[in-house]
Amino acid sequence: MKRFSLVAASLLLPALAFAQAAKPSEALTAAEMKEAEAAIKAYFEGKTDADRAAAVERMRAIDHPSKTDVGKLALKAFQWAKAGARLADKPKVTCTHPDYPGEFEIQVASGAKKGQPTGLCIILHGGGAGVGDSGQIRSLLGAPAPGMTHVWPTVIQKTDSAWNTEREEQYVLAILDDVKRTYAVDTNRVYIAGHSMGGYGTWSIGPRHADLFAAGAAMAGGIFVGGKDGDGKLIVASGILPNLRNLPFWFFNSTDDKQVRPDSAIRAAELLEGMKKDYGAFDFVFKKYTDIGHGLPKEGCSEIWKFVFSKKRDPLPKRVLFEPSRSYKTDFYWIRASGGGKYDVEREGNRITVHEGSGVTIFLNEKMVKYDQPVVVVDGSGKELFNGTVRLSLAVMLETIGARKDPEMWFTAAIALK
Repeated sequence: MKRFSLVAASLLLPALAFAQAAKPSEALTAAEMKEAEAAIKAYFEGKTDADRAAAVERMRAIDHPSKTDVGKLALKAFQWAKAGARLADKPKVTCTHPDYPGEFEIQVASGAKKGQPTGLCIILHGGGAGVGDSGQIRSLLGAPAPGMTHVWPTVIQKTDSAWNTEREEQYVLAILDDVKRTYAVDTNRVYIAGHSMGGYGTWSIGPRHADLFAAGAAMAGGIFVGGKDGDGKLIVASGILPNLRNLPFWFFNSTDDKQVRPDSAIRAAELLEGMKKDYGAFDFVFKKYTDIGHGLPKEGCSEIWKFVFSKKRDPLPKRVLFEPSRSYKTDFYWIRASGGGKYDVEREGNRITVHEGSGVTIFLNEKMVKYDQPVVVVDGSGKELFNGTVRLSLAVMLETIGARKDPEMWFTAAIALK
């Protein structure tokens, strides 16, 4: 069972054009409200992508809600998002997702157990083939943020570079879903960190899912590279560096590290500096040591944790830069990619500029634009791609709540550009 993504994206495309042609908004009838509630229940009880897509299709037939209808149904959707298997109240538990039955240690903040949204820190262990586990990284880094929930997962299969595989990446996302469903999580304060192989995993999972995290710290890790360019410089893996535009990131390596060379990190820092000039933002710190080998800084990690935990996610950044590289990861902040390449989309009031990337879907809510005024979408040259009013959509509401279960990042309208 995969996360709801590509199947839904293809089946919902007509619904996402809702902004361009829609039945005038009017309050749902009692019968339609009952049908909408049934569709929400069917979505969250669905076992497959097809089940969930079918539930969203049911919404399309009655997709003319009032603002009050959306508020009531969104509340029910978030209540249903908490339904399902929950974690046992133990220090070591098993992920409830049937496809990713890995074990992880967890230390839950007292507030999170009482329903008070609390920050969450996921820390990935090092190791390789047959070695490394949650105990190893917990012993090394501990629980660095008092008053926050901490999770230390053990990879499902102890292979070289395990955290960089799609299986272990999905496993981390499934853990995040488990914790959200079981406890109160402040989704604007979810952090990811790791050392050695866990540093590689932080480089891989953090940027690819930057819209889920507030900050990341990759310690003595690196990015996979694919040869060198014409100037003899390392080519780093796609889907990593551009995605860091809105994710603060701290990373360090040492030149005397015999296990993980610092070359890819050094190259990453060079490229990020260049991107900062082109795209702005990019809040990162790179520390290059010469004498700590594969260990931690001699001065300790307090400076790293101070940087990381001072950050909060902006769930609706004004500019989104996205380079997709996983087939199941097409939604990023408030855009959806329809293919590969790079997407660069910026918003200012009701005007949205697609600087780069074709076939993008733009998700909207009333924190982003004024629904009673036209929304104008242009490309980088100023050519108009869309100009019109947008209307509330139950299909968009259900899909985006269901996909992320995130009260800070859900949407009520969408514009699908061909």
